[in-house]
Amino acid sequence: MKKLLLVAAATLVCVGAFAQGKLSFDINSNNLIYITTDTTKMLAADVTKTADNQFGAGLVALPGSSLYSGVNSTAAALGGTWVVSLYGGVSSSSLSLQTTTTLADVSSGNCGGIVAVNLTFASLVDNSPAWFEIKVGNGAAYAGQSMLFEATPQTAVFSPIYQTQAPVSATLAPGTQELTDYVANFGAGSGFLGGIAVSVVPEPGTFALAGLGLAALLVFRRRS
Repeated sequence: MKKLLLVAAATLVCVGAFAQGKLSFDINSNNLIYITTDTTKMLAADVTKTADNQFGAGLVALPGSSLYSGVNSTAAALGGTWVVSLYGGVSSSSLSLQTTTTLADVSSGNCGGIVAVNLTFASLVDNSPAWFEIKVGNGAAYAGQSMLFEATPQTAVFSPIYQTQAPVSATLAPGTQELTDYVANFGAGSGFLGGIAVSVVPEPGTFALAGLGLAALLVFRRRS
């Protein structure tokens, strides 16, 4: 009888372990974190500040620049302790904090990205869609969040949470997400005065491809 109880207990533990879904908390180039171009969302003293937004470009204006840490970075220019948080739950109304991470450093070449974290969820079942939201802020002046989106935790593989194809099938759409203006929504006592967005920031290669495509169209039009 004792052996039977031990086997039963071990089986329950194994089943519980298999029921814990896995995902990698990370973002890709379609969903970068950046300072809003809407300067009315920024503190007046920060509107004219600059940071080293792109490699080799020198110091540029903060509004519209991707957010990252390091010397002369956007985060350093605005100050505070920057935290990127992932909230998740079985429904869109039952989200709780799952993990926190930091902004990518300029030396990583991942401006606007984060330091990836592998997660094994205690309360989210593998192979079943769950709800998530990404929040970022420096605890003083700036805060923002992504849209609510679904993603499917995996049995054993830490797939990126932004992966839109199966098996993750994330609904985190590319493009600018709604800014959260904490002052407008929660009053001046909220402590947050700025806006941060999660959005597409086209890379230089994207512009180059677009230019080549336009040139090709013009050549075909002339020939016809």
